[in-house]
Amino acid sequence: MRHPLPSSLASAAAIFFGLSCAWPSLARAQSSDTPAAPPQVEQEADTDQGDTVNAEKPGQPPLATGGDLLSVFHKERQDLKNQGIIFSLHERSEVWADISGGGHRGLSYDGQTTAKLLVDLDRLLGWTGGQFYTSAFDDRGHGPSNSLAGNQQLLSNIEATPSVKLYDLWLDQTFLAGKLSLRAGQEGANDEMMTTAYGGLFLNSSFGFPGMPAADLPSGGPNYPLATPFARALFKPTDKITIVGAAFTEDPAPPGTGDPQARDRYGTAFRLNDHTLGFMELWYTPDPKSPPDLPTTYKIGAWYATSQFADRRFDSVGGLLASPASTGTPLQHTGDWGIYGVVDQMVWPTPGTENDGVGVFALVMAGPSDRNLSNVFAEMGMNWRGPFKHCEEDTFGLAVAYLGISPAARAYGNDLVAFGRANSGYANNETVIEATYQAPVTNWLTLQPDLQYVVNPNAGIPNNFGDRPLPNALVIGIRVTIRL
Repeated sequence: MRHPLPSSLASAAAIFFGLSCAWPSLARAQSSDTPAAPPQVEQEADTDQGDTVNAEKPGQPPLATGGDLLSVFHKERQDLKNQGIIFSLHERSEVWADISGGGHRGLSYDGQTTAKLLVDLDRLLGWTGGQFYTSAFDDRGHGPSNSLAGNQQLLSNIEATPSVKLYDLWLDQTFLAGKLSLRAGQEGANDEMMTTAYGGLFLNSSFGFPGMPAADLPSGGPNYPLATPFARALFKPTDKITIVGAAFTEDPAPPGTGDPQARDRYGTAFRLNDHTLGFMELWYTPDPKSPPDLPTTYKIGAWYATSQFADRRFDSVGGLLASPASTGTPLQHTGDWGIYGVVDQMVWPTPGTENDGVGVFALVMAGPSDRNLSNVFAEMGMNWRGPFKHCEEDTFGLAVAYLGISPAARAYGNDLVAFGRANSGYANNETVIEATYQAPVTNWLTLQPDLQYVVNPNAGIPNNFGDRPLPNALVIGIRVTIRL
């Protein structure tokens, strides 16, 4: 039996966000007269789950250019910037509380320190159209999904096995007056592919890297915190149309068992001898001059993975994997794929402002059932920038992510029950509802309270909390971001 939405959820959300929204406003009122920087949008699709200030153009790395905590002590940064070298350091810390349901009630902490370096090779060396970019991070803490909720779609997009890792390392070269960009090196697939502009506000990982490929690809695919070698071409024939194609190493982790993140502990595996994961996307922007914080863009895309994928229900001779008589070796399928569409749509600009208003987004993805844990994924939501008077740079967001469990995987769960090897089958989905509020308190400090409700955590599939279906989970948290 699935657990219904608790009657206290609405009141809990109202109290939590009421207090959370009021506190930053009071803090701003008591701070200096220095105006706050634009809101920092935390995005799993970014190079390092980092900020997307000043609306980077397609193919450009996300680097904050506003003030920071140590800017008054580091005037040398401006000298370096004048030479084409931009360095930034961000500190993120989160505290989460499982209020009800999930695997375990309690508190959890995770944090991340991120260093980013962008070099304009034209300004530094006279290399026309060249850019070099690298990023690295230090992850720490337990993470709220693994330690509390037990769900598949990670509650935090910085949740990872504690380690210091290299992430991005690439060289970009533009041609044809910037219309063509070629990039190669190492990065995550969701730095540019499968992304929604408005979805980057949310903390759940599925709004950065969709839950379906995260569940189906080896080691979760080239996805934070594991980047892979890649090559990408981006062509912009007109201001409204962009065509992007990319090829990544399919499995970021070296062969072995256990935690893939531990197998590539420092992010330096640089695997070139594995199968390939390819992407192709077409972007259409009807109004290229729309406000950077309220864009409208439509995308269609597809991905294809070239390795062998195990059948979710049948063994190598066509028998049921759940049967005691099974060979235990799954039937193999060549390749895996997904097709998807993305919509970012401005629906209401606030009168009298340039960047405030309401935008909505949606992403829908589908793939085959027989070889995948998930064969369908959908997310949708809304952002409201400047929701209150005197809070023009704050952003409120509400979104939902649906991870569909494939018919083949559910049939395997039912087979386990039929053979007496399990007490219950799998649910047909795991769904996350997230409400969040991002408030820049100063140039260098941003607070983001967050509430997530998880329906069918891990879809009833056994995990580190045991083989019983987990009750629906209500989790609240807050992220503190400091730009050093």
